[in-house]
Amino acid sequence: MSADRTARTSTEPAGRPRGPRPYVFDPATALGWQNIGLDGLGCFLRSVEAVLLHRGYGAKEVAQGLAGPLDLVRRGEWYGPMSEFPACTARWYLTGIGTGSRHWPRIAALVEGGTPVVLMPDGHHWPGDEHEGKEHFHHHMVLAHRLDEEGLHLLDTDAPATAGYRRVLPVTDALKESCTRYAVLERVEPPAERRPEELAARLVPASLLPLARDIAELRAFHGRVWSGARLPLLLAKGMDVLVLGDIQPQLFLLGHALAGARDERTAEVSRACLAAAARAQKLGLLLLGLHRFRAEGVYAVAHEEVALLAGSLDTLLAAMCRHAAAVRPRATGDGSRLVRRLRGETHWCFGEEKPPAELSFG
Repeated sequence: MSADRTARTSTEPAGRPRGPRPYVFDPATALGWQNIGLDGLGCFLRSVEAVLLHRGYGAKEVAQGLAGPLDLVRRGEWYGPMSEFPACTARWYLTGIGTGSRHWPRIAALVEGGTPVVLMPDGHHWPGDEHEGKEHFHHHMVLAHRLDEEGLHLLDTDAPATAGYRRVLPVTDALKESCTRYAVLERVEPPAERRPEELAARLVPASLLPLARDIAELRAFHGRVWSGARLPLLLAKGMDVLVLGDIQPQLFLLGHALAGARDERTAEVSRACLAAAARAQKLGLLLLGLHRFRAEGVYAVAHEEVALLAGSLDTLLAAMCRHAAAVRPRATGDGSRLVRRLRGETHWCFGEEKPPAELSFG
C-alpha cells in the first residue's frame, strides 16, 4: 500500500540550492534552539528549518515562512506532520511496513542529485533505534542530505551535539527497508522578511475561532475525558507527539513571527504566544518523562499541566481579541475532537498498520 500526501499539488522538488551554505543543525543560527532540539520545534520542523537556512533564510524569515493561523487540535484526516507552509510544501511518500526498500532508489537519486529528503524511518529496521528489531514504530525524523562512499549523511536532533547533530549510516538492506516514509520539500519560496504588524493583521483574526474551540476541547479533555489516571504507554507517546509536534510549534512559530513589532497590541500577542509555547513544552517534556516513570501520581501532574496550558491559551486569546478589536468567539467542546486527534496521532506513529489496542483514558 502506498500514498502520496501533500496539502497542495506542487511542481518539481527544489533542486540544488544556490549558495555554499551547508546543511546543519546549529543552535546558534536556528530559531530559538537553546538546550535541546525540541526547543520550540520538533525533529520534522528542525529538518525543514535546516533546508530553509540552506536556501538563505535567517531565523526570523524561518519563523515567518512557517507560521500560519493557529489550529492546535488540527482539523482534517491527515495525521502526519503539518506539511503546508507559506515558505514551502512537504510532499509525503508512504509505503507499507516491509516494503520500504521500494523507496530507496528514488531517495538515493534525490539525495545524490542535491535534493535533501526528510526520512521518517521504520524503527524496526533503523540502525540504533530503541525499537530496532522490536516494533515497527515511526517516531522520529531526520534530514538525509548527502550520499557517498561513506554512507547516508544525516542531520538528527538525537545525534550527539559534540558531533554537530550529524550521523553517517552505511547503506545496508536494513537501512533501505526502514525507508517507509519520506518527504521532499517543494515550492520553496525565496526568503522574505515581513513586518510583524502585516502578518498579525492576516493571522490573528483567522486564529480567533479555532483557538477558542481548541481551548474548549482542552478544558473538556481535562475535566471530563481524562481523570489524570495512568495512561497506556502508546497513548502517552501519542499525546507528546500532539503537544510537541502540533501545539508547541504553532505557538512558537507565530510568537517569533510577530516578535519585534512596534505596535504594542502585536507585541502582546507575540509574548502571549511564546508564553503558551513554553507551557506546552513543559507538558510535552513531562509526558516524555512519563514514558519511563509511569507512576499514577506523575500522570496527575501532567493532568494539571493540561489545565495550565488551557489557561495560558486563554491569555493568548484575550490578547488576540484586543488586537483584532473583537469579542471573544463563543465555542463549545466535549473533548471528542481532541481524543480523535490523539488516537490518530498514536495510530500514525505507533499503529504498525493497525489501530493500537487499549487506548483508554481511564
